Amino acid sequence: MTRSTERPAVTSLPTTELDETSALRHRLADQLADAGHIRTPAVDNALRTVPRHAFAPEVPAQKAYANDIVATRHSDDGRITSSISAPWLQADMLEAAHIEPGHRVLEIGSGGYNAALIAELVGPTGSVTTLDIDPAVTDRATRHLTQTGYDRVRVVTADAEHLPADVIPADGFDAIVVTVDTWDVPWIDALADGGRLVAPLRLHQYTWAVSLTKRNGALHSDDPLIVCGFVAMQGAGAWDSNRRTVPGTGVHLAWEDGTPLPVDQLGPALTREPSVAHTHVTVGVQEPFDALTLYLAGALPGFCRLSVDPAGDNGVLNPPPQHWPGAAIVRGISLARLATERISHGDDGNGVYELVVHGYGPHGHLAAQEMAEQVQHWQRNHRAALCPRITIHPLADGGPTPMTGDPHVFVKRHTRIAIDWPIIPGTAALLTDDEGRHLLHLRSANKPIWRPGQWALLGGNTEKGETCDEAIVRELDEEIGLAIHDLTGFVTLDTLNANGSFKDRVRVYHGTLNTPAHQIELREGIQLRWTRIEETAEMTMDPGTAAVLHAHHNTSEPPGSRDGTLPVVEVREPRDHRSRSIIGAHLVLVRDGAVLLGKRHPSSAFAPSTWHLPAGHREDMEAAVTCMVREAEEETGLRIAEGDLSLVHVLDLLDPGSTIPRVGLFFAPSRWEGEPTVREPECCTEWRWWPLDALPEPTVEYTRVALAAISRGTLYTPMGWS
Repeated sequence: MTRSTERPAVTSLPTTELDETSALRHRLADQLADAGHIRTPAVDNALRTVPRHAFAPEVPAQKAYANDIVATRHSDDGRITSSISAPWLQADMLEAAHIEPGHRVLEIGSGGYNAALIAELVGPTGSVTTLDIDPAVTDRATRHLTQTGYDRVRVVTADAEHLPADVIPADGFDAIVVTVDTWDVPWIDALADGGRLVAPLRLHQYTWAVSLTKRNGALHSDDPLIVCGFVAMQGAGAWDSNRRTVPGTGVHLAWEDGTPLPVDQLGPALTREPSVAHTHVTVGVQEPFDALTLYLAGALPGFCRLSVDPAGDNGVLNPPPQHWPGAAIVRGISLARLATERISHGDDGNGVYELVVHGYGPHGHLAAQEMAEQVQHWQRNHRAALCPRITIHPLADGGPTPMTGDPHVFVKRHTRIAIDWPIIPGTAALLTDDEGRHLLHLRSANKPIWRPGQWALLGGNTEKGETCDEAIVRELDEEIGLAIHDLTGFVTLDTLNANGSFKDRVRVYHGTLNTPAHQIELREGIQLRWTRIEETAEMTMDPGTAAVLHAHHNTSEPPGSRDGTLPVVEVREPRDHRSRSIIGAHLVLVRDGAVLLGKRHPSSAFAPSTWHLPAGHREDMEAAVTCMVREAEEETGLRIAEGDLSLVHVLDLLDPGSTIPRVGLFFAPSRWEGEPTVREPECCTEWRWWPLDALPEPTVEYTRVALAAISRGTLYTPMGWS
């Protein structure tokens, strides 16, 4: 790296102090370069030039040049409201901003030091504007910038939510660097096309420094995300954590992005020992899994963050650290949260942990399993990706908030943030010998692994930063200690769930090997076997492996494809062909000739903005009448005893285009306690009593049919079968 010795004008200091601070500055820059935070000569020069200690006169020079923040202002309750950021993070963000000489740059969140670094990057032909809402902060920044010779930096006191018009260049800034936690990104219009925006973006209380480029009016990320923390945005851009407290427990749940759910009903759930759902996904003690939590925030409806008071009266096991609330979901009177369990000390002595999910409440095990399945999906398909891709579009001024069915989309005040998770295939090796046989691997039946007890191909997951070509070489070395020199891409294997939804993807390679199975050193699994295609019908085999073997047996061309694109073999997991029906329980609550109906939320996947009875699906190992009692309390807050319910109608329904029948059981209570309230606002926006002879429009069609049948005294109605 080329390092400049040029220095700006600084306030005169004794020679010994200059020598000391210069040595500290260069030592810090050396550390940052060695750690990979400094990657270009320009950023290296800036960090070796700007006197960081001059912007932090309250602390000793040694502390000013430590690789840590320097707090410069506090609120009355002791919170840090302004600071000089940690040098490693400043270097990373400046590198990500791609600032060049002559650029016009806006910094949001002033301290002075970072603006001086930017001034070094833009040079005398560029311009720097630093903006903060706090006059005390901007006064301090102005004073220190002047004292250190950077008085050409423009310092502005304003609310960043609404940038003053005279601050923005006619064709926009070339770069905007935000140094406060921001919940939204309202500065797209202030950025030139092709310009860069680097900001610590909050999504569900997680903060990542993201770097984005403006193209065609939207922002697109192209660098890995950096987990970080900054002081909070103030003014109109401050966020609402939407935190709720479960009464009497010291447990808090926050929906910073999303609709808060009721929590008062969760108290009893937190008095019981939780169930545990094992994911069999592991992390090292120092290994971050922040990408997983961001994935869960989009994949799981009702996602929230769970924190626990140290002295709280609750049964939360292994509470999350105070500075990092846990990932959680609420499901009616139950909830689940992500946790870890130590399973070994590890080769380095630091330990290996399994990601587990704790479920609380009568249906906590179901919520825990729901979250565990998403953890496993992330492990199979996304863990090996360097980072997700983020796209940020501005919302139309004054327009309605867009509705979206994509779970990984977050609608903010000014923008719509979409997160795309790249699918990184696993790998497998189809090894054949000169006799046309295939080498199969019998997997252990008693370990929590993929396809236990089945014959499969050798291979495994791609690890982070690996290509598939690198992964299959590593996997074969780990499993059988061999290098196969003629490995060539053969097919892409896509596995679908029984319902047709995507489950995982594997890149299958073909290679040749003529070593007898007993001479191959098997390091993982039970047994290796050379197998002919006609023998596979009698073996317990992974369906994907069977599909690949038949694809190879039936192909008349060499493996792979001439244009570099592999053919796709698609296999669907087997369905249980016995007839199965979805059971739903519906509450027919009639008072003075009027029936209780709820209006579905506009974004509901089922019957949006349509009136419907209180209802829900039966969960695992649950009687229909128990389901009805649970759903009534979860949705309306009404308390009904099972003995007070009577079955008044059965609707045998086949929806158009569906292959799965639905059986609707309609229960009427003889009595109940309470008045209906909206307890699941993400599903239902209001409850109202409607005359039975004047139902509102629109009402779910099968609800109309069932209520009419009940009025006639008809017990059974088939619908949709003809």
